[in-house]
Order: sequence, then structure tokens, then C-alpha cells
Amino acid sequence: MLMITITDSSDQKIKFFESPKRVISLIPSITETLFDLGVGDAVAGISKYCIHPAEAVKGKRNVGGQKNPDFDEIAEIDPDLIILNREENKPEHIDYLSRRYKTWITYPKSVSDAEQLLLELGHVFGAESKASEFAEQIRNSVKQLRSNRMTKLRTLYLIWRNPWMSINHDTFIHQVMDIHQLENVYRDHAQRYFNVTAEDIEAANPDVIILPDEPYHFLEKHKHEFSHLAVSAVKNERIFLADGTYFCWYGSRTAKASRYIQEHILSHLFS
Repeated sequence: MLMITITDSSDQKIKFFESPKRVISLIPSITETLFDLGVGDAVAGISKYCIHPAEAVKGKRNVGGQKNPDFDEIAEIDPDLIILNREENKPEHIDYLSRRYKTWITYPKSVSDAEQLLLELGHVFGAESKASEFAEQIRNSVKQLRSNRMTKLRTLYLIWRNPWMSINHDTFIHQVMDIHQLENVYRDHAQRYFNVTAEDIEAANPDVIILPDEPYHFLEKHKHEFSHLAVSAVKNERIFLADGTYFCWYGSRTAKASRYIQEHILSHLFS
């Protein structure tokens, strides 16, 4: 008989006597990871933001958004596990669901946390081999990146527009930036997420500006909003649109992040 105990981010000990068979994932990156691990059949419900893998999720039951889940839909599924996240889901929703169902509350804040979560998911769902492959890809990517003696470039990563918002060191995005030699200009800011002005950006003088497509979907036209700023990134034309999932999604996408960031950003900086 399967007997696995894991401790989630809320210090809750979760016991598994068999692999879950009716899972609701309210976290897009976890949904993708479960399919990548080959256990997509166990996924019974997903959030409306679970968009990958695109074809596979079309047939899954939608139970609302991370911030506004449909509790009636969830009750009809009667899941044997709900996977949540301390940051993406509201505390009151986590509390409500945890009192009624078995929940796994995730909160990876580093690349190594993402690797550990992958291994735990593989263990619980009987997909250890595939999970180990992804974990090894992450380890190898980090090892290779740290062995390359690239010059660190001061980088501004924005997550919102009107107002512009950025991130400090206590975020998963920062950790992904850091191993890719993209030095977060606001790493020491007191808040995790905060507003920045044009004057703030000029004072930080980033060498690189990254404009992702989530949570705010920056477009090519938004690059022009920075053209008047006296910063290195503008002068050297180093403003990049990016697929934000490779910076903020954890799980199997973490294993794919380095290739994307290398091809779409680093190759243009260190060519």
C-alpha cells in the first residue's frame, strides 16, 4: 500500500495512501506540470487560467479563477485533492476548502523549491521517473548558468502598467532572473511588489528592461513609453517583450525556462 507523507508550505502534513484520482488544480503551472508528468487523467477540474497544455485542458471542468473559485462546481466534482498556492489564492478560500477537502498548499519561492515540488508531485502521483528528468534538467541548467562567467546586467522586470510595478528579491521571478545573470535593480526594495515611477527607473538606470505578457500583457507598442527615459536599456535598445510564464510559473516549465530565456533574451545580450 502506498504511504507517502509530505509537508506543504503551510506546515500541513498530508498523507497519501494512494495516488489522487480526482484532482482540482487551481494553479496553472501545476496543471501543466501534472500533464507533463503524464498524470493528466487525474485532473478533474482546473481554473479558467489553466491554459497549458492547450489541447489537453479543453476537456477539463472549469471551476472558476484563482481568486473566485466556484465552490458549487468544486462540490460536484468532490475532489480527493485540491492543489492551491498561498499567493495565488485568497486566504479565506484556502481556509474554506481546507476544512472540506484534502488540500496541498504550494508556495515555491526559489528554483530549488520548484525542483523539490516536482519531485514531490512525481512521488505522490507515481511519476517519479518523469519528475526526476525535469528536476535534473533544472539542476543542469542552474549548474551551467553558474559556471558561465557572464557579466551581470542590471535588469528591470515589470509586472504591471498604469502604474508600473516591479518585484524585489523575495519572489520566484527574482530567483529565475538571478540564475540567468539578470540582476534585479530592485532586489533590496522593502516590498515584494510595488509601484515605480519614471524617475525611479531613471535612478535605477537598468541595462535591460523586461516586459512580460502576464500578469499584465505588455505589447510592442508599450516599449515606446520608455523612449524618453535616460537609461542604459533605452540607449542600447535592450527592452524585451517576454513570455512571463518562463519567469513566474514553477514546475515543469521551470525546466524549460533556461532555453527560452537564452534564446529570447540572453543571446541578444551576450552575442
